[in-house]
Amino acid sequence: MSRVNGEITIGTRDGAAHVLRCLKVWYELPNDVLFAAINLVDRFLTKMKVRPKHMACISVSSFHLAVQQHSLPIIDTEDLIAISQCRCTSRDLVRMADIVANKLGVQMNLAPVTALSFIRLFYYIFEKAANALGLSEIFKSAISLADLEMRLEILACDASCASIRPSELALVMIFTQMDVYVSANKDNGLVHQQIHDLVDYAIQLQKFCRIPDSSFLYSHSIVTKILSLYNGQHKIQHKQRLVWKLSSRTMRVLRPTDKLTSYLPTIAEHHHTHGHMSNSNLRFRTGSVSSEDDGEDWPTSPIVAVCEQFVDE
Repeated sequence: MSRVNGEITIGTRDGAAHVLRCLKVWYELPNDVLFAAINLVDRFLTKMKVRPKHMACISVSSFHLAVQQHSLPIIDTEDLIAISQCRCTSRDLVRMADIVANKLGVQMNLAPVTALSFIRLFYYIFEKAANALGLSEIFKSAISLADLEMRLEILACDASCASIRPSELALVMIFTQMDVYVSANKDNGLVHQQIHDLVDYAIQLQKFCRIPDSSFLYSHSIVTKILSLYNGQHKIQHKQRLVWKLSSRTMRVLRPTDKLTSYLPTIAEHHHTHGHMSNSNLRFRTGSVSSEDDGEDWPTSPIVAVCEQFVDE
């Protein structure tokens, strides 16, 4: 997926995936929509040659298609374009959605099978197995479906996991959570033995899914690395940039106060005059700059100084 010479790079793909994640949160949509949209994007990038300038339109169009695949209320395209800031028209978005659907054979109102589908399936399989083994309490303490889905979103937004089979990625996530629980209870021999029984069951499930040990270990190393960065709360480099375009008239009304510098004239005592004051008694407001010291995440426009002339009542 990594391409050069004016074509899509891994960074571009991951940035688009994070924007789709923001859209999912903004419209309060289920996780299924995000995974379906990212699945469409990755498949389209694998099949077609894409220019970076088209990436935003492709990703948002895929999001638009994913909503339809899950039979959810259609989002107004104009609103979707404005929120995503994909810089295309409503007509462009609809046309690109048709292209993606045709190239990938997308079936509307039919939810696709993704890693999210497998994570839920495996969770309920393990839950049944834990109940049968009398380990339901251990299972509930070790594995949380909500946590699995949230962390799976992090993995879906990373291109390193795009080539991993959905079933394999889901099973690796189960193993990862059990590893964390074992590490947290390494001094408790009883808990360690009980969780080990679930690990044995997971190994059998790995064989049933025909996942080779070499492939599983490689995928596990990738997932562990990504999640360790996430757990360490490292700064996410992909941010959605919002740029508000305001007219000069609106700017004067808003009068931004961030780092505002005001120059007030000295008022001479006992020398009030009637009518207009002299030009020396003008108050100037200078423009403001971004509150971010680096200035790289929130573009700003220069603001022309505003002069106000005071008139005695």
